[in-house]
Amino acid sequence: MLARIAPDQELLAAYSNGDEAAFETLYKRYRRRLWGLAKKMAWDPQQAEDILVEAMAAVAVQARRGAIRGSFIGYALTAVHHRGLHVLERRNERNARKALPLKVTLRSDADNPEQSMLRNALRNEVATALDELPKNEGTAVYLVDCQGLTYKEAAAALSCSEATVKRRLREGRRTLAVRLAHLAPNAGRTQREAEGTHG
Repeated sequence: MLARIAPDQELLAAYSNGDEAAFETLYKRYRRRLWGLAKKMAWDPQQAEDILVEAMAAVAVQARRGAIRGSFIGYALTAVHHRGLHVLERRNERNARKALPLKVTLRSDADNPEQSMLRNALRNEVATALDELPKNEGTAVYLVDCQGLTYKEAAAALSCSEATVKRRLREGRRTLAVRLAHLAPNAGRTQREAEGTHG
């Protein structure tokens, strides 16, 4: 006889009632996806582990309070994402304070320090814009566009319909397009041309 697999919500209820093993079961069920996301957001394995540990500690607090009403994995992925953003912001601030002019004396295919800083700044700007979206829109954009979930998978993670996911994506993408318009490849040239036309 096959062992019964307890649904996520049943395990969450058990944990909120004091069953410590229930949360461990939930974590083991999704740890590959959670670890994969932490690694994508981190600079190295140690930082990825820090992000995951901090995020899951926050999730555990909310689970203990019975505050996770929707999908556990959707909530946990969002927690890892937000924790990763905070870690990246702290690191970028430290790097900016320590940054010194450097000269590249050897030709290399790798980014020079200036290119690396620009790339990191761009990544941080996009992440910040995503983080500033309304929660429902930001989570939908993140799960579909960043994590590659299908509409059906995102709907299951967010405990809503596929139509709702599509609507949130449409609104979130529209807002991001406006906020990040200056990053478009021809944005600078278009602005200069417009200024020249009016000049």
